[in-house]
Amino acid sequence: MSNKYEDLIKNARMNADCGEHMSPAEVTTLLNVVEITFAALAAENAGLKAALNPEVIPEVAVEAFTETVIMDHDWNETSEWSWVENDTDVIRAVLEAIKPETPATDAFLAEVRAHARNEGINYAAGRLAAAFNHGFVDKPLAEVFDVVRMILTTKEDLANDPLPATDGLSGEYAEKFLAEFAANLRKGVQS
Repeated sequence: MSNKYEDLIKNARMNADCGEHMSPAEVTTLLNVVEITFAALAAENAGLKAALNPEVIPEVAVEAFTETVIMDHDWNETSEWSWVENDTDVIRAVLEAIKPETPATDAFLAEVRAHARNEGINYAAGRLAAAFNHGFVDKPLAEVFDVVRMILTTKEDLANDPLPATDGLSGEYAEKFLAEFAANLRKGVQS
């Protein structure tokens, strides 16, 4: 979706927080942007369905199959049979050949993922702050403040990064840390 859409939504939320309402022109503009966005998504969805229609096999799919397939065969006195040795490679090549471009879907999903990532970051920072406020974190306020601020600033740090993150911020690092920490506790080792 466009930045104009995001700006309109942000403006609408700020107005709602202040008890104000959107003007008819703002509502009309927002509805037009949403209508155009969803029309583009619907067109891409129709293209995806058409690309996967078993009744019509596109020539590019046949070409991808014939360029990729490795056939083998065997026989005995009564019969002969053949099989594809690299079926996974063939399936990937055919799907790649018929995969349509989906810029509207890609943009929409990128926005959804970015919003979800920011919600997750806000949630993590909020959980840490709440844990401190309720006495579950035995650290000085300044340290907790720094960590909460660090968590929240990752929104700006990650704003232009791809999703999923390519730098290990998928949660696996934190899960591995927790598993290692629990294993050390079971062994009686504390750091």
